[in-house]
Amino acid sequence: MNDSWIHTLIEKEINQTTDYHEKAFLQELEVLLTQQQTRIQLKQGELDSKLWNPKDW
Repeated sequence: MNDSWIHTLIEKEINQTTDYHEKAFLQELEVLLTQQQTRIQLKQGELDSKLWNPKDW
C-alpha cells in the first residue's frame, strides 16, 4: 500500500499549525499510521506463508 499521501498531508498540517495539542496529536497520528502499516505488512506475509504451506491448511 502506498500511504505517502496521508503522511504528506499530516506533515503539512504539522508545519502549519501553531497549537501545541494539535501538533502533538498529528505527530502521534503519524506514528500510529506507520505502526499500523507495519502490522498490515506482517499479517499479509503471514497469510501468504500459510496459504503456500499445505500443513497449515
